[in-house]
Amino acid sequence: MKMMKKVRDRRTRRTSAGAAACAAVVLALAGCVAPPPALSDPRPSDIPQPSPPAATRLALISDFGTCDAGEQWTADQAVSWGVDAIVTAGDNSQGVEGCAPYTESVWGYFDRGRDGQGIPPLWPTLGNHDYTDEGAGLDAYRAAFPYLDTTADAEQRWYTQDVGDVTLFVLDSETTPAELDTQRAWLREELTDQRASRPDAWNVVLFHRPAYTSGVHEDNREMRPTAGWDYAGWGADIVIAGHQHIYEDVVVDGLHYLTAGLGGTANYRECPAELREGSRLCLDGTGASVIEATGDQFVLQYFQPDTEGTATLGDTIRLNR
Repeated sequence: MKMMKKVRDRRTRRTSAGAAACAAVVLALAGCVAPPPALSDPRPSDIPQPSPPAATRLALISDFGTCDAGEQWTADQAVSWGVDAIVTAGDNSQGVEGCAPYTESVWGYFDRGRDGQGIPPLWPTLGNHDYTDEGAGLDAYRAAFPYLDTTADAEQRWYTQDVGDVTLFVLDSETTPAELDTQRAWLREELTDQRASRPDAWNVVLFHRPAYTSGVHEDNREMRPTAGWDYAGWGADIVIAGHQHIYEDVVVDGLHYLTAGLGGTANYRECPAELREGSRLCLDGTGASVIEATGDQFVLQYFQPDTEGTATLGDTIRLNR
């Protein structure tokens, strides 16, 4: 503990001649006010210290619309973390018989709330099953999530959303090459503007089919930097996808391309024996992530259930400014 310097009591000393002069002035000007004594500096403990700003907390899930024990575990974790929002990386329905898209696959596990956007709010990404499952499709998706912004796309397929210190840039990878071109131009403009207007925000780009992956499905080469998607150059801090039903972190040119894992039990897939170049690790099985972001740090932790259902930490991604 640092020693505090003593503050001397500084007092104004007056000579008798000064006192006589003051008395004379009193008669002439009706007053002579001596300066007040100097105040002692307050102790640091006496000064109210501002509380550090609260971190933004998000839950991240993907490929979870299975209506099974795995989805229940995932939903329970997301709610227990006390997050500001829940974010998905697509496939909010998984084509499981007896698990109706959205009414059961999503809102059967999360509180929709009076405003319909969930408590906490749920910000989804379109996946291939959201288009193709019986009872799903774009109309059903939009009816399930009517609150999504229409500024970028009238059909709510891609949008931005601010959540505290994080801004989500949600894309639709399940579309035509022409619309991918439209989204690429939009993302470039939005990320560039965002970096200028909110330099302390963490910019998270989400779409369903990963650009880099070791999984069974092919890489989404149409959304790689080599296809004109300069995520890092435009201001993205991390790119998150789903689709493969595994958790994998691939780092390319310093940028994390994360495959978010499996949010249910059905459609389980194992990690391949050989991982692609740049892959840090691969984890298979049910899991969910919690993100905690402040102005100078972004931390993503991926948890999986052990044999007793207790959440066990599987991986951590930490970004610093």
